Amino acid sequence: MDNNSKNIFLRSISLCDNMNDEEIKAIAEHCRIKSYKKKNVIFLESDPGNMLYLISSGRVKITKLNEEGNEVILTILSDGDYFGEMSLLDDQDRNANAIAMDDVELLTITKNEFVNLLIHNSTLSLNLLKTFAIRLRVTDIRMKSFFLDDAQKKVIITLHNLAEKMGVSDGKDVIIQEVPNQTDLANMTGISRETLSRIINKFEMNKIIGRSGKDIKILQYNDFVQRFIDND
Repeated sequence: MDNNSKNIFLRSISLCDNMNDEEIKAIAEHCRIKSYKKKNVIFLESDPGNMLYLISSGRVKITKLNEEGNEVILTILSDGDYFGEMSLLDDQDRNANAIAMDDVELLTITKNEFVNLLIHNSTLSLNLLKTFAIRLRVTDIRMKSFFLDDAQKKVIITLHNLAEKMGVSDGKDVIIQEVPNQTDLANMTGISRETLSRIINKFEMNKIIGRSGKDIKILQYNDFVQRFIDND
């Protein structure tokens, strides 16, 4: 990726919203390209945090191990998302694992360079705060669903979050491509694999979703959101 391609990519992501050409160029000058193969570890929990990562292509899963030593997926990130910023700001080690789900290309910025950019670019700082607010809101909704909602509602919220993050429009439907396997999806949802399988089958029978291979299609997505999310 040359400098012009970096500039074009940065202009397309939320972290760089409302920035002028000089601000974009200043960030691009600090970006280095790093690639990882599918299933490669980008960093592990307790590693020192010394880099910000912006996803140019591919998907990355952020995970932790539960008490039984099983992987729990916290979130899935894709093109235009970024991660690793928390350790740069609080000087703590990584609190989760980052693993490539596909072959991924990342733009990286070192800790010192990123902090310096934040000091001199108020728009970057504001955009970062907006992202924190969005993530906290999503986390709050997810945690409330774990404690207050029944299993079906938990699955609906998880599917909605995945659709908003990585869904592809297909007319009135939205396709979530390469959905995590049922064990991972159950861990993300906070229910057992058997319960998840039963609910997914029920949703498919009632034509709320359709399935093809590893893809899940949410049918009539706007109606789905209005029925299950907005009217909650």
